[in-house]
Amino acid sequence: MKLRLESFGELRLIDPAGRPAAFPEKGLLAICYLRDRDLRDGAGSEYPRSALARFLWDSHDNSDIMANLRKTISRIQKRQTELGAELLAFTATGVRVRSDAFSGDLFELADPEGDDALGRLRRLVAILRQDFLAGLADQSATTRQWIAGQRDRHMAVLVDALKTALPTARSREDVSLIKEAALRIFREAPDDENIRRILLEAYESEGQLEKARRLFETSRHQLESAVDIGLDVQALGEVRKIFAGSRPPQSAAVPLIDGGVRVPGPLPRLVLLPPSGTDAMGALPMLSEALIEDVTIGLCALNTVSVVAPHTAARIAHNADKAQLILRHSISYVLDTRLTNRAGSPALFVQLIYAGSDEVIWAERFSLEKYELISHRRDIARQIAKELAGQVRRHETMRDAFEGNSAAYHSYLLGLRDIKRLALPDVRRSRKAFREALQHSAHFAPALSGLSRTFLVEWLLTARGDSELLGLAEDYANRAIVADPSFAAGFRELGVAKLYLGELDESVVALKLAEELSPHYADGIASYADTLVHASRPADALAKIERAISLNPLSPTDYLWTAAGANFALGHYAEALEQISIMDDRTPADRLSAACWAMLGDMKNARIYMRKVREIYPDFDVDKWLSVVPFKEQWQKEQYREALRRAGF
Repeated sequence: MKLRLESFGELRLIDPAGRPAAFPEKGLLAICYLRDRDLRDGAGSEYPRSALARFLWDSHDNSDIMANLRKTISRIQKRQTELGAELLAFTATGVRVRSDAFSGDLFELADPEGDDALGRLRRLVAILRQDFLAGLADQSATTRQWIAGQRDRHMAVLVDALKTALPTARSREDVSLIKEAALRIFREAPDDENIRRILLEAYESEGQLEKARRLFETSRHQLESAVDIGLDVQALGEVRKIFAGSRPPQSAAVPLIDGGVRVPGPLPRLVLLPPSGTDAMGALPMLSEALIEDVTIGLCALNTVSVVAPHTAARIAHNADKAQLILRHSISYVLDTRLTNRAGSPALFVQLIYAGSDEVIWAERFSLEKYELISHRRDIARQIAKELAGQVRRHETMRDAFEGNSAAYHSYLLGLRDIKRLALPDVRRSRKAFREALQHSAHFAPALSGLSRTFLVEWLLTARGDSELLGLAEDYANRAIVADPSFAAGFRELGVAKLYLGELDESVVALKLAEELSPHYADGIASYADTLVHASRPADALAKIERAISLNPLSPTDYLWTAAGANFALGHYAEALEQISIMDDRTPADRLSAACWAMLGDMKNARIYMRKVREIYPDFDVDKWLSVVPFKEQWQKEQYREALRRAGF
């Protein structure tokens, strides 16, 4: 029986009796590396000693690393003599691996023969349960790079084996194998749409969406230990459809069975509006416009987005009704740019907006100091172009999941329009539209998260402490997360639901994750700020809401409401009233207005707003309301109680 080399997980040599056999770690690493070289260059190829030394020690000091190699060779040869086996053969200038002297998992991984599709997948899953060389302690930069490349190759082999085996799986044992392989791939590639859908279908088929939510919330690199699930045969049929129906790139026509072709849809259109903003003098406006033209030219080379020409972009920018022109020209994305000047430091503020929902996808501020703009204009342009291309690609990937159903998308946009107005009739009209979207597409994450928001807003507006509304909000937020765990809005709504359920720590975690998933998602950051108000961290909340407002300057009502709440908690009552005064609809903040005026000692205005609240909610009770609105620390409740009592409630 041969010696056996194990390289997945702990790197070690096993003797014929099944016991670990001591061997220099650098020698075992050299065996793995040279075995890989043999697969590429041919078995038995000799590799230069100097090249092996650079791989193992990653140093430019040739005399130093060659001395290290000589010492290592001496230890290897001594140990090989003791074992009675030559794994590595050395010449005066080279080294080669003796593959006939040992067996190991590397051989099993590389050997494609002797198994059917399911058998090969079973063998690969068994080998790849642990990462290649996961236990290797001493690594050079070159070694780390090589190991990373090997792991990527192993995952590609596993994905190919899974796709090949999927159509032949029949028994529950086969299906369990499919599940295990999918989980292993998902651990490394949690954004892979096909793999994610396998797991989603598995959970949904068992009615275990809560388990799916927990899985998707787990660390990307520890997913397979999250929960115990099983895929059923019925779900397997749906999984086969997913792989069979994977959407090809838009740039190519797709052959059909009947001999025709499916014509790809139009590319999303992007317009880059030239800067507006400060009354900057001199060359700055001209240079910043040239910068945007550089970005436009760079994007024109892409085949994933259609860029509106600068002349038309300028016409749109200077038109009084930009929104109408954007709609007329079927523009999907708008890069809005503004010149800003803070404390004498000029900057270019850019934000990428999805025109269909006015959602801010990405925003950044670039310094335009004279020396920096002139010398680094092209570098800044390349950076903006690269970021734009990536953001549009990611957003289009998300939209592709549901825009195949135009009816669902249309209903979603109607719901999105109505939910922005904080009045009960609008909220309920929005809910109806989101439900219609789900009738067309049951796993449409944006509609699921939108439905969650309608229940949350209704709970806030009615102020009756209806726990059923919060339960529905939490449920639909979880469903949105399961449908698309990369969609930040689902985590946002879950965080808000957890807030009003009194689970403040869970709320902060969910909203922090939403911000990490989408750092420029202004609505998510605004909700994070609201939670921080309730978590008795009003100063942090004010900083967050200011960030949200900077991303979405024409702020919706709830942003200003949150800013007013943070100022109230900080005792900045006049500032809170100032925020309320610029709300489009100030009615939802009438309670807060009454409280602020009362704390400022203006009882006349306090009574006016108290009566407005009573007209809409005649049964409003301070103690009952405060019993259901969560505040982490008691001082906040007492502050609000005192203010509302002073106002006459």
